[in-house]
Amino acid sequence: MLSADHGGPDTPGYLKSLKIPAGYVDPDSWDKDAAIARIREQFGIPGALIETYDHPYLYFSADVKNDNSIDQEALEAAVVEELSKFHGVSLAVSSSALRRGNLPDTELYRAVVNNFNSKRSGEVFIVFEPNWFINDFDGLTVASTHGSPWNYDTYVPIVFAGAGLLPQLIDREVQTVDLAVTLSAFMGIKPPSGSAGVPLKEVVGQ
Repeated sequence: MLSADHGGPDTPGYLKSLKIPAGYVDPDSWDKDAAIARIREQFGIPGALIETYDHPYLYFSADVKNDNSIDQEALEAAVVEELSKFHGVSLAVSSSALRRGNLPDTELYRAVVNNFNSKRSGEVFIVFEPNWFINDFDGLTVASTHGSPWNYDTYVPIVFAGAGLLPQLIDREVQTVDLAVTLSAFMGIKPPSGSAGVPLKEVVGQ
């Protein structure tokens, strides 16, 4: 079996050659000072507001998160409003909204919810415009990236070969979580603890 942890989207340069809007986002170039100043004044924050930005999450400073006088939900909403104004940002979602689950039932929002971990995620989830992404990772320039919630970024290679399998091309939707249970079913053993998905009939049915 051959697969991967992510798909391989087309690079902005190639997309532009096809007249498709695309490009790179540089959060360091955003004029953040004015927005941060407005939020700090609104909520009476004397120190740092942001601890770090580790895409796709923005993390508040420890002082802010531990300050019981600050309405965290309102603060997240204010940051979401400011972030939505920046170039390249399609959507910003607060963790409070993700915890409550009162979000539009769309494919995009469902993908954002699936990424959320209440113990590890930051305070605001940022979604860039389709075909726009950061190409600077710790000083390394990359041609393309992965991990966005857009549909084009969900195409992951899945190949089964050998063991008497007959050649065929599958065009129905499958999930990477199907792989572990498929291999288990093929070998006639129990699936791993915590595994999800369903066995692929094209593999176990032969």
